[in-house]
Amino acid sequence: MNRKEIKEEAKAKIKGNKWNILWPLLAIGAIESVIDSILRVIFKVPSIDYISMENLNTNVPMSYSITSLVIALIIGLISAGYIKYILDFVRTGKFNANVIIDTFKKKWSQLLIATILVFVVVYLCTLLFIIPGIIMALAYSFVSYIIVDNDNIGGKDALTKSREMMKGYKWDYFVFDLSFIGWMLLIPFTLGIILVWLLPYIVVANTLYYENLKSLK
Repeated sequence: MNRKEIKEEAKAKIKGNKWNILWPLLAIGAIESVIDSILRVIFKVPSIDYISMENLNTNVPMSYSITSLVIALIIGLISAGYIKYILDFVRTGKFNANVIIDTFKKKWSQLLIATILVFVVVYLCTLLFIIPGIIMALAYSFVSYIIVDNDNIGGKDALTKSREMMKGYKWDYFVFDLSFIGWMLLIPFTLGIILVWLLPYIVVANTLYYENLKSLK
């Protein structure tokens, strides 16, 4: 896998397309933030003051924790639709926001099953030792891609397919992900402004990695 070529192609694709790549991420993040703020009011959970570290030890109601977990899971499933949105862009050069919700409607059950299975497997492996957990997380890196990219595949089968795709490429993908750390270190020095370029770059680069890996396998 030629990581340099993938990253150069990603840079070329995001030129003039950054806003179209970014706005769905911003919208999903904003929705999650608003919902969380509403839940904090409903369940009377104070906001955390990260600067003074106040309220960190506040007892959080179980009802709030459970509701937040459910909302986070739903947001995660909707985010899988964003993967399809970027896949279509990488393949056609066009954006169609409708696929985000359409994918969620069509694939939510498969995505839910896959999400739960991946969490359980990675968690159990992590209990043994951190390294097995990381290895399994890498093996299942493209589960969501596989589900949104295939019409007839179940959540469990997606795990198997991802594991097969990543055979011999887990270390390569790990190094690929690490290669973005230098850019990430610049985030605080640019007051986050670099994210306008960096997020689209990383999103498209990862999608192109999936495309290349799929063609090889």
